[in-house]
Amino acid sequence: MVSKLFVFGNIGKLDQLPKGGGGQTSCRRVMQGFREAGLEISHVSRHFAEWEGKFLHVIEVLFFAIVDLFKIFIHLRKEDRKTTLFYHMTFSGPLLPYEYIITKMVRMMGFKSVMYLQGGQFLHYYRKEGTAYKRLFAKVLEMQSLVMFEGEEGLALARPLCTTPLSHFPSYTFNKDIPPTPPHRPMDSIRLLFFGRIDSNKHVDVVIGCFEELCKKRDNIYLTIIGGPGNSKEYVAKIDQMIAQSPYRSHISRHGLSPFSFIKEKMQTHHFFIFPTSEPCEGHSNALSEAMSQGLVPIVSDHNFNKSIVGDEHLVVDNLSPRSFADKVESILNDGTYDAIALQILERERNLYSYDAVNPRITEELKSL
Repeated sequence: MVSKLFVFGNIGKLDQLPKGGGGQTSCRRVMQGFREAGLEISHVSRHFAEWEGKFLHVIEVLFFAIVDLFKIFIHLRKEDRKTTLFYHMTFSGPLLPYEYIITKMVRMMGFKSVMYLQGGQFLHYYRKEGTAYKRLFAKVLEMQSLVMFEGEEGLALARPLCTTPLSHFPSYTFNKDIPPTPPHRPMDSIRLLFFGRIDSNKHVDVVIGCFEELCKKRDNIYLTIIGGPGNSKEYVAKIDQMIAQSPYRSHISRHGLSPFSFIKEKMQTHHFFIFPTSEPCEGHSNALSEAMSQGLVPIVSDHNFNKSIVGDEHLVVDNLSPRSFADKVESILNDGTYDAIALQILERERNLYSYDAVNPRITEELKSL
C-alpha cells in the first residue's frame, strides 16, 4: 500500500510567503492535507520563473527545467517503488512536452505516476491546438496511474481520451478555518476586497473601476487590495497609480504580500470579494475558496471553473466591465439578500470544498494504487 508521496510542483521556498500566487498556495495546502491524513511527503519544487523579458524568461525556464529533471532523478533513486508514488502537480498547456518527459523517466525508474492538473489552462490549449498536441495530451493522461482535476470540466474533457482512472480534486479550505455562520458585517459601510496576485490577467483595474462606479452612487463604499506582484512590475505600478489618482482614494487601502491570518481578518470584516479573473491558469481559485469559507460574497467572472464553484449565476459576470460588476453588487444590496447569500456561500464551501468533504476520499484513492 502507498504510504509516501514524492511531490513535484510549484511549491516555492516553504520558509517564505508564496510568491507564485494560488499555484504555490495550492501545492502547500495539498501537501499539508496529505500529511495530516498520514501520508509521508518529500518534494522537489519546480523553479518559479521570475526574469522579465520574453527571451530571458525562455532561457530561465529551459535551464531550470533540466536542473529540476536532474533533481527528480537523484531524489527518486532513494525511494521505495512499492510504497512511494510520484505526485506531479502541474498545469499542462505549454508544459505538456515536459510533463511527458518527466512521466517517461519516472515510469522507466519503476514508479507509478499521478498527475494533478491544477487550473484550467489545459482546457484552452486542448481546444486551440492541433492534432499532434491532442494526441500527446491523451498519451500523457494514459501514462498516469491516476489523473486528478480541480474542476469537473476537466473530467468531462478527459473521459473520452484515456482509460486512466480520473478524479475530481477541488481546492478546499480546512474545516478549522470555516466558522459555523458568516461573521456579522454591519451594512452602514460596504467593503469590497481583492486579494491575490496583482497581475493584468487578474484585472485589478476592473476591481478599482467597480469600486469607483459604486462610489458615484453611494458614499459608504470602501476597497481593500492585498497582494504582491505577478510577472509584471509595470502592472503593479499602473494599479498603484490608479489608486493614487482615484477621486475616492481616501476609501482605498492597499497592502502587499500578506500572511493568511491578516487576509482572514480582512475577509471577516468585508462584504464582497471582487474577482474579475481571466488568468489562463485559473482553476479552483484558492482565494475564491477562502472567501467562500468566510461567507464573503464573491462576484466573479465567467471564466474556467468560477461559475460551477459559486453555484449561483447571480454572482457571475459574463464580461469584464467595471459597471457590470458594480451592478451585481448594487442588485444584492438593493434586494436585501446579502445575509442569505453569505450563508449559502459558506455552507457550499463547507459541504463541497472543505478538508473533511474532499481529503479523505482523495487520500484513499492514492493509498489504493
